[in-house]
Amino acid sequence: MIADALDKVGPDGVLSIESSSSFETTVTVEEGMEIDRGYISPQFVTNQEKLLVEFENARILVTDQKITTIKDIIPVLEKTTQLNVPLLIIAEDISGEALATLVVNKLRGIVKVAAIKAPGFGDRRKALLQDIAIMTGADFLVGDLGIKVEDASVEQLGLARKITVTNSSTTIIADAATKDEVQARIAQLKKELVATDSVYDSEKLSERIAKLSGGVAVIKFASYVFQVGAATEAELEDRKLRIEDAKNATFAAIEEGIVPGGGAAYVHLSSDVLKIKESIDDPEERLGADIVQKALLSPAKLIADNAGVEGAVVVEKILSSSWEVGYNAMTDKYENLLSAGVIDPAKVSRCALQNAASVAGMVLTTQAIVVEKSKKSKPAVPPVPGITY
Repeated sequence: MIADALDKVGPDGVLSIESSSSFETTVTVEEGMEIDRGYISPQFVTNQEKLLVEFENARILVTDQKITTIKDIIPVLEKTTQLNVPLLIIAEDISGEALATLVVNKLRGIVKVAAIKAPGFGDRRKALLQDIAIMTGADFLVGDLGIKVEDASVEQLGLARKITVTNSSTTIIADAATKDEVQARIAQLKKELVATDSVYDSEKLSERIAKLSGGVAVIKFASYVFQVGAATEAELEDRKLRIEDAKNATFAAIEEGIVPGGGAAYVHLSSDVLKIKESIDDPEERLGADIVQKALLSPAKLIADNAGVEGAVVVEKILSSSWEVGYNAMTDKYENLLSAGVIDPAKVSRCALQNAASVAGMVLTTQAIVVEKSKKSKPAVPPVPGITY
């Protein structure tokens, strides 16, 4: 399921996991850039049955300014009317006589027009508007640069193949002509993503990259799981966490690749510790290398022990095998784990080893560990002599 979703949205896409009101787990792909802003007035609706605004081959005006007077929009309306094309206005706000003029002209059938407020806040709003402008091929009319909306020409308007506006969101499917500019913008955002240390900024940059690439897949898992005639919240939460884990593991695998699972990769890497140990002169450091080598064998040994076989024998067998071969506890066989689908993301294996070494180093440095002291529960009734609890 995760693989199918990624095939549809691409490596730059975003997977969103939501609860579903049905009994099935489904994958849907939202095409185009989605903005969390709907139409300002319901009078803009073109599909009365579904309460949607639907435009094809529409022009888009993108600005961070407030539009309140008629003179700000009359020139743009006249030009789009002459071209006989729909117009979507994205601005900080549209109100007063400007909004009234748009509504009246739309209701009279003079021009197909709709307006939405700009998404985001502060600097992020300008960045999102610039993304929209690049994707649609529009000029971003920035008020700080002295560019006025009333002076906008047809060439400064963007072009979208299809636009769908609801009361709470807007989806823009851009024309293919702006593909090169969009790819350049995505490359720029990826550089910013690598440079940032903020988790919040990383999430927002990833969202912007996904919106520009037109890849947002929504996995809706069944919200109702019935067992013996009753809904179980525990199974529902378990299913959601499993999908989350699978999603994170898949993205980690895309970043750095995969290695044989079941602890086999660690076992094979343990043989390289011997080569590193030969180049170490300090006896204490050599002891540390021995500890690392022993630790690398532990995951595979523990898996084998839990499967009811001798862990030490399994480890020796893996060491004498090629890199891809390991022990599959599910089938009780030694086989090519990559072909069998028993794999781990290389990033996960690397981070686990690095974090373990970091924790061990911190314990050695501080010579102390802080743990929560367990408290014995007191008996509900006073103790009675001669009776133990």
